[in-house]
Amino acid sequence: MAILILTNGLCGFAQVTIEECQRRAQEHYPLIKQYVRIEEAEAYRLANTGKGYLPQVKLSGSASYRSDVTRLPFDVSQWGIPGVDIPVLSKDQYALTLDAMQVLWDGGEIKSGKERVRTAAQVEKRRVAVGLYALYQQVNTAFFGVLLADAGLQQNKLLQEELARNDQRVQACVQHGIAEERDLHVVRVEQLKAKQHATELAYARAACIAVLANLTGMAINETTDFVRPTILPAVPTAVSRPELSLYDAQIKHYETENAIATAGLFPKFALFATGGYGKPGLNMLENRFVPYYVVGVKFEWSIGRFYTLKNRRKLIRNHIEQTELQRELFLFNTRLDMIRKNKEMERYTEQLKYDDGMIRLKTAIRKASEAKMTNGTLSVTEFMRDLHAEQMAIQDKIRHEITMLQALYELEFTAGYANE
Repeated sequence: MAILILTNGLCGFAQVTIEECQRRAQEHYPLIKQYVRIEEAEAYRLANTGKGYLPQVKLSGSASYRSDVTRLPFDVSQWGIPGVDIPVLSKDQYALTLDAMQVLWDGGEIKSGKERVRTAAQVEKRRVAVGLYALYQQVNTAFFGVLLADAGLQQNKLLQEELARNDQRVQACVQHGIAEERDLHVVRVEQLKAKQHATELAYARAACIAVLANLTGMAINETTDFVRPTILPAVPTAVSRPELSLYDAQIKHYETENAIATAGLFPKFALFATGGYGKPGLNMLENRFVPYYVVGVKFEWSIGRFYTLKNRRKLIRNHIEQTELQRELFLFNTRLDMIRKNKEMERYTEQLKYDDGMIRLKTAIRKASEAKMTNGTLSVTEFMRDLHAEQMAIQDKIRHEITMLQALYELEFTAGYANE
């Protein structure tokens, strides 16, 4: 058991940073496997589309019986011409044919079809990128939750040490008759509250670590050191989200539909060849099984596509305009969110300016109250009030520091620079 515990400890991460968690989360997320599936599907579709350049071969056969067959409208035997014998076709006829067609020019339909396959694959990849990018928010929330819990636990430890010292002081005061037993109970109630709060912080920290472990697949636990960022990201001023690439890919995909519509307007040219064996063959007057073949060039032009061209182009333009509108709406909302987060950062920065001064003053008040309590001129309850006020000022500073740091990373996430 001891060896197993040691091995697990060595395999774990001694220190982790938020950047490492973000990278590992993206690599670990099951959606990353979708890239491989999209590329495989793209390769299959491109291969199938490209086979349009290969000869199209069709094998067919038939056997039929007819109630009547083609015959001459007169009787040659009545003419009395020797050596002239025109056979009559059998009513049962058979044919086995092999048809082949080779495209010479298709107006660019196959080429446009391949481009449509590529742009469709890009749209799917961009959708996956958007899904992966959303992981950053989850990682940020869990990581800064750990940092906030760590800072709270550290301050809670100092508070418990301070309460333990005051417990000894109050015990001495009780022994000397300066304080009452009730005062000692007040201190010990505060000690229990501090321990209770430490338990809450420890469970909150464990929950955040469990979330990070599942998101990243990393061997992290309660003993892992989560490093507070020291090199802060620059405050972004522009939007660089993967959603923008998705909108661009969608527009490009719609534009390929224009190319396909244009290609459908041109005539198609192809070589064809037919080889067969049947009765009768190409000579309808030869009533026996014979082989035959036909070769040539085929021309085809579908005029009907001109009828729907105008509306088809309008529909494509409508799809593009809808996508552009979605992009504008996304940028509008994202910039509003960036403004809000910038203001939050400014608020936290301003609050931090006053935290140190408030802590100094509340610490001085607490020390003065502590001296009065020791001398018996101040009740323990009043001292605890001043001690609590000092702790609240310290915790406010800790919360402001972590929250401002988290707000900066959330601003980076909102702008999209975490994707670079």
